[in-house]
Amino acid sequence: MLTPWTVRPALAADAAGILALEQACAEAPHWSPAVWQRILSREEAQQPARAAFIAEGGNGILGFAVVSCAAAVAELESIAVRPSARCQGIGKALCHAAFDWSRTAGAAVIELEVRASSLAAHALYASLGFAEQGRRRNYYRNPADDAILMSAPL
Repeated sequence: MLTPWTVRPALAADAAGILALEQACAEAPHWSPAVWQRILSREEAQQPARAAFIAEGGNGILGFAVVSCAAAVAELESIAVRPSARCQGIGKALCHAAFDWSRTAGAAVIELEVRASSLAAHALYASLGFAEQGRRRNYYRNPADDAILMSAPL
C-alpha cells in the first residue's frame, strides 16, 4: 500500500516547517531555533551524534523525530506528528528511521522518556518493543506530568 507521505532525513531548509509543527504540538519539547540549527547542520563533530527525520506529504511536514547516540545507547529525543495526521503510521515510520540510524551509529539499545499522560504514545512505543524502566516524578511542566522512562533493544 502506498502512503501519501514519505520519511527522509531532515535538512536545514526544513527548520521553519519543523518549528511550526513543534509549536502546534503542545506535548512536544519546544526547542529554540538555534538548537534546531545545530541539529540540522549535520556537523560531523556533533556530540552526541544526532540525526533528524521528517515525514512529509502534500500538506508539508507531517511529523519529525530526533535521535542521538552515545556509545551503544541511542535516545529518541523528540518525536511529534501533526494532530490532524495522527493514527496513519507516521510516528511508527519515524521511529523505524530513528532505529535504523541508531543501529548504523552503533547503538544496541534505544531509550526515551514520555509523558505519563500520553497514552497514545505509550501504545505506540509498546508496539515497537519498548518497556517501562522507571519514572521521574513531576518531570514535565506546562502542564505538570511525570516522565515514564522506556527502552528497547535494537
